[in-house]
Amino acid sequence: MLAILHSEGANVRECIKNLNNLAQRKFPPRGKVTTSKIKITMGAFLSISIMASFDLGEPYKPGIIVDYAVSGSKDRAIEELQEKLNSKITPDIEIQDFSLETYTTPVTRRTYAVAVILYNKPVKTSFEELKLQSRRKILAKLLELVNFNPKALNISELARMFGVSRDTIYNDIQQILKGQES
Repeated sequence: MLAILHSEGANVRECIKNLNNLAQRKFPPRGKVTTSKIKITMGAFLSISIMASFDLGEPYKPGIIVDYAVSGSKDRAIEELQEKLNSKITPDIEIQDFSLETYTTPVTRRTYAVAVILYNKPVKTSFEELKLQSRRKILAKLLELVNFNPKALNISELARMFGVSRDTIYNDIQQILKGQES
């Protein structure tokens, strides 16, 4: 899945608020950001564009962190922004992409620093919740580890772990092995 977000405005706070609202509406509730591009341009207007692709089969919750800081110097604005961002980043967040841009106004000489972080946050799941793709991805890896010999796997135990029937596991294995032949 692909999501494209764009927010633009003369008011930095409103532009960031709009971007957060867009992310809540356009990002999938579950999936992993796999590739992305962030573009921040500053001047009379702040413009932030984000393109991100998601793997919907992955057990993650994608999200963004967007913030800004204003100061009399570029270094101080960046330091303040870094402190704000670090207070929002939790240990379980995996940063996928980030971008930082600064702009100093010509008249007041105030420096604005704006940053965007795209992240993935793991979602705790049980084996029963795994979808077909995820289950087959795990089974394919297991088969690879046993040199594609299905007799080396305990089908009953796998069925119990995934919360599916033995027939479902047999079918999954057949489909995986069929894919190996081509």
